[in-house]
Amino acid sequence: MKSTNGEKIWRGILPLSFQSVDKRKISVEVKIWLSTHRLGFSRRNDLDNLVKPILDTMKKMKLIEDDSDVFHLAITKYPTNAEEEIHVKVMDWN
Repeated sequence: MKSTNGEKIWRGILPLSFQSVDKRKISVEVKIWLSTHRLGFSRRNDLDNLVKPILDTMKKMKLIEDDSDVFHLAITKYPTNAEEEIHVKVMDWN
């Protein structure tokens, strides 16, 4: 995933995910569907490599001040033969 292409998509998704969230302590859940071909082809699909551009985009958009605002992070990747997708859910962390 290139962050420049992904960033365009995330810029549309993230503001919708952030309604009524206290930005000081947040929980982020990320679900990523990747093509089965891509999963078998590249080692760059490590979870940390997949979520980093999402958190960077959140910071660029000033939705968070820093990654340290994230107190809970859940990341899941799924193989798919359909179109690749990213779902991001942001909530207050208690």
